[in-house]
Amino acid sequence: MDMNLVVGLSVLGAALAIGLAVLGASIGQGIAVSKATEAVGKNPSAKPEVMNMLFIGLLTMIVLILFALAIAIVLIFLNPFIH
Repeated sequence: MDMNLVVGLSVLGAALAIGLAVLGASIGQGIAVSKATEAVGKNPSAKPEVMNMLFIGLLTMIVLILFALAIAIVLIFLNPFIH
């Protein structure tokens, strides 16, 4: 296989990995913040518990984005498909 094709497809794969991870996480974060705001609006005394769970969920989504970034870096700089 041509090396330029492998490099090009690796860059495309890295871009898709980052793009889809950020898209999914941003939609999930929007939904999570919306539901947390709704829950605090209905029961203001539950704000500390809701905020703790919200931050844990948001941090989990950010970690998933960082994993996608690590995969993209491996595909671009440490490409296992190039000998």
